[in-house]
Amino acid sequence: DITHRKQTERLLEQARIDAHAANEAKSGFLANMSHELRTPLNAVIGFSDSMLAGLTGDLNERQREYIHDISKSGAHLLALINDVLDLSKIEAGKLEIDETLFDITAVVEESFSLVREAAARSEIQLRSELILDAVFVRADQRMMTQILVNLLSNADKFTPEGGRITVRTQRRKGGDLMVSVSDTGYGMKAEEIPKEL
Repeated sequence: DITHRKQTERLLEQARIDAHAANEAKSGFLANMSHELRTPLNAVIGFSDSMLAGLTGDLNERQREYIHDISKSGAHLLALINDVLDLSKIEAGKLEIDETLFDITAVVEESFSLVREAAARSEIQLRSELILDAVFVRADQRMMTQILVNLLSNADKFTPEGGRITVRTQRRKGGDLMVSVSDTGYGMKAEEIPKEL
């Protein structure tokens, strides 16, 4: 009847208002948190870059490698914070992809630098079997790096001590590039695979 319909419409309108308020609260929280996280992160990146530039004195090769990884990891974490802020854009279907032309080798090397320390703790060897010729890809380099870091981190999690993780690049028929990550972990049982699809 009319009364029931009006009551339903009021409930739907209230639900819409509540959802909008919750979304606004989430956006405000993310904005505040991003500011709180960015400040110390920028300091970490700035100090490590200053050390790499020699402003605090000479570094030996091992120190330089570690500080370089600190700087790269800080920059990567800063990019992830920006990704979190993009959640509202993703939900609204307005995420912008920053396409550039880059060598896939650079993405592999950067991804390795971000997971190298975790792999070393478990004595896991990181290997790359890449096409010898430079292969340039048009994509969002930051997103490509994050995809590869996620795959490598997952492989590290499920690979036993002393194991090996390998990144390969191959050309497929038609010229497409295939990037794969394999490891010496125990893998999944055949019956478990459909559950993950």
